[in-house]
Amino acid sequence: MILSRNILPAFALLVALLAPPVLAAEAAHPAFEASSELFELVGRLKDGRLTLTLDRWASNEPVAGARIEIDSNGRQLLAAAQADGTYALDATPFAAAATYPLAITVSAGDESDLLAADFVVADAPAAAAAEAPASSRRAAFVAAALALLAAAIYAVRRRRATGEHA
Repeated sequence: MILSRNILPAFALLVALLAPPVLAAEAAHPAFEASSELFELVGRLKDGRLTLTLDRWASNEPVAGARIEIDSNGRQLLAAAQADGTYALDATPFAAAATYPLAITVSAGDESDLLAADFVVADAPAAAAAEAPASSRRAAFVAAALALLAAAIYAVRRRRATGEHA
């Protein structure tokens, strides 16, 4: 019984630390969010495309058939509707690392709205460097958990070998 009470929490900690982070891969891609009382728009830059997800702010219901125009630094961009319900456009204007102020016009049926966002695109080496400290901390936690687990197992085995009972 003592074995399971001492080792189970250490094992649970170890499993939690070794579990892969769910959104770690997505976190590396630049993204922005803009919302109003009518709409919420999320944009993600990946593989040379800017993918936009548009939904109603109050219900989170996807908005199909909308017209989305993005004005950034005097450039007018029109998003094209995709079969999966998202909208996409070529991300070439956002290729350089910079902060892009966006003015976004959304028109869906009789409703239209103007949204604003700052789209921060970091260069790839800077983004990788920002993730490195998190990886180092994770490795330190895993090492500490393994050391704790090893110490608990050693203590239990030593106690059994000397004939002590808890």
